[in-house]
Amino acid sequence: MERDDTRGDESGGDESGASENWSARETPWPLPLNFREAGDPRTTSGGATARVALVPDSALQQHESDAAARYGDGCAEFYDEIYAPASRAAVDRLVALAAGGPVLEAGVGTGRYALPLSGRGVAVHGVDASAAMLDALRRKAGGAAITMTLGDFSLLSMENAYRLIVCLTNTLSLLTDARRQAQAIARFATALHDSGALLLETTYTGGDTEAVATDIALRTRAGMRRYRVDGREVDVATLDAWAACAGLHCAARWRDWRGTPWRGELGGVLSLYRKNPRQRRDAEPSGIIGAPHA
Repeated sequence: MERDDTRGDESGGDESGASENWSARETPWPLPLNFREAGDPRTTSGGATARVALVPDSALQQHESDAAARYGDGCAEFYDEIYAPASRAAVDRLVALAAGGPVLEAGVGTGRYALPLSGRGVAVHGVDASAAMLDALRRKAGGAAITMTLGDFSLLSMENAYRLIVCLTNTLSLLTDARRQAQAIARFATALHDSGALLLETTYTGGDTEAVATDIALRTRAGMRRYRVDGREVDVATLDAWAACAGLHCAARWRDWRGTPWRGELGGVLSLYRKNPRQRRDAEPSGIIGAPHA
């Protein structure tokens, strides 16, 4: 799973940045989703604890949150063995997009992106469903500097708060219900600062939206473990439709961290969204539920 950062920088799309040769095929699919059942969602920073508004509003949400929590808790032990650290190129691009922060990472996991961003002086708030994932992040050097919320990021309730919101490593695709995926984008739009950006990393398979499942045996430092997860791919046209309903437009779409324009190639896709001019700050998140989807 080595990343190749040896190529020169290239710019593409409407916005450019640093470089990384990235492909979804470098890691097992589906890639991790990290969010948890409600119960007692809480935010921590430097040991402090506070209540946050992350509460399921349906039996479906509770069921899927439970399943997602089991996923994160099941692979937190060996997560860092199957996913390489974020490349310098990826971090450079994220720092540039953050424009000083703060940043929200939906599905923060063990801090693959949050820790290097924080190390570059950017304030990061990470939401994750898995207590085991957050415990692993908290134990790492620099983990205490990350604000952490245990809960379901599709239920986030904040307004005009973040300069950059990221949902990376195919995390959105692991919400297995289209309504949940659409709701997450709507919540992100509401939480985004007027001048901010939303970056989604998904996988393009060449077909319509499809459900996929992974159940593989992995040899880890702790012995043999199983990596199990269900997912639902999202095509870029559906992403754009949901984003438009939330008052966002696609500012750029890349096939790698170099900013090479995406031209329909199979594999990883990075989609960058920004708010439309004069977009209302008090847009109703639930308005996107039932938006067109495959």
